[in-house]
This record gives sequence, structure tokens and C-alpha cells, in this order.
Amino acid sequence: MTVTALNSTLHSDRALAALFAPIAVREGLLKLYAWTEEIETIPFKAKDPAIQAMRFAWHRDAVSDLFASPQKVRRHAAYEGMAQLIDGDVGASVEALNGVIDAVEDGTLPERVADDGTLLSIMDRHHGALTHIAIRICDKTGRSALEETCARVVGLAHWCRAFGLRAGTKMALMPETALAAAEFNIHRLATGREPDIARAAFDGVINLLSAELDRMQRGEKCPPDLFPALGPARLARATLKTLNSADDLYRTDFHRPQIARQFDLLKASLSGRL
Repeated sequence: MTVTALNSTLHSDRALAALFAPIAVREGLLKLYAWTEEIETIPFKAKDPAIQAMRFAWHRDAVSDLFASPQKVRRHAAYEGMAQLIDGDVGASVEALNGVIDAVEDGTLPERVADDGTLLSIMDRHHGALTHIAIRICDKTGRSALEETCARVVGLAHWCRAFGLRAGTKMALMPETALAAAEFNIHRLATGREPDIARAAFDGVINLLSAELDRMQRGEKCPPDLFPALGPARLARATLKTLNSADDLYRTDFHRPQIARQFDLLKASLSGRL
């Protein structure tokens, strides 16, 4: 999968759900997602760990500048958009945004994903923080009971879709406990020559996604005004179905036509059931 294809997988679901928002809200969501894309694609654009670290550091400084007094806005479209969002009081903070950056960086380093709890913590700091801001953009009053679950569903689905790239570049893919239990390691994982062992070791991550999806589907209906923020979680159902039917995750195609995803989102928006 190319970086372009990965970007499409990671970000178009959010953009499609944002289309269900009023224009002013939609513009705010797309500004948030433009910044998000800059952070999430760092590991896939810069393969050298030192360059990755430099880029993560640059973005942390750029975020801190947004909250400085006086405010400093870097000459970068994503930060110009974020400056406008922050002025609109959407619940963003330097801690939350830098927490997203930290979580994305942690997700590149296998030694920082010790167990299932650590992986879920990365989901919460990354997708949880973004979902909370998206909800605030949609509705200034604050939270939804579905927030944490939907964020984890979206995050775990994105993680699973990137299996081939994460494995091939020796990024974090499954908790160290799962690798140890399978008597496996990231170097053998990267070769792609042992798909059965890799699949067995990855089953724990797939089970986490399945459990969060079950929790989401048993929960309350999605409020219509929050659907543009929470709607992308609906599309994780297809990801789980693909995972469950895949023989070789290295060569599994997670791409779905846009029209199919739009139809899924439309049904969910009408029923309120994610």
C-alpha cells in the first residue's frame, strides 16, 4: 500500500462523515483533520527515526506557539487552520494536541506498546483527544457517552488497516506481550514470510477492535448533531469483517469504494445506530 493509499484510508472516512455537518461546523472539522493528517503521516513520509523525531519535535513547538502569549502561528496551512479553531474555543489545549503527537510517536516504537492497556492508552490520547475536539466543534456543550468507545473503534480500525506498512517498517503493530507469547519478533514480522504466525499474534488486537465495536453497538444512539464527529466509527464494521475473512494480512486490501462508505454513513445517520 502506498502512502497516498494509506492517507486515503485514514482520512477520507472522517471527511465523508464531516459532510453531514452544517457548513460552518464542517469547515471546523476539516481544519482539525488537516492538522491531524500532518501528524499521522509523519511515520509514513519519513522512514528514518532521527528525521521522524525532528518532525515530531517541530510540531510540538508549533503547537506550543499556538498557545503562547502573544500567539505565534507558523506559516503552514494546518497551523493557520488550527489557530482559527483555537480562537473559536473548541476545547483544544496544548496538552491535548501535544498528547496526540506523543501518541502517534509512541505508536511508531514497539518498545512503547507493552500490552493491551498501553495500546488502548495510545488510542485514547490520539483518537480520543481528536474525537473530543470534534464533538466540541459540533456541539459546544461537550461530551457524549459514545465518545471513548467510538474513538477507540476508529483508532483500532486505522491501526489494523495499516498492518502491512507497520509490519514492513518495524513500527509498533501488536503489544510486546503478544509477540512474546507467539515467540515472534518485529524482524521476522517485517519479512512477511510467516503470515500464519503473524495473524495469530495479531488476533489480540483484532479482538480489542471487536470488543469495542460490540460495546459501541450496545450503547445509546448517536445524537444527530454529533454524527459528523462520531460517524467514522460506523465504517470500522467493514474493517472487522475484512480482518475476520483474511488469510494473509500482509496482502489484504482494506480499500472500500467511496460510494459504499457513503451509503453506510447515510444509513447510520438515519437510524442513529453506529
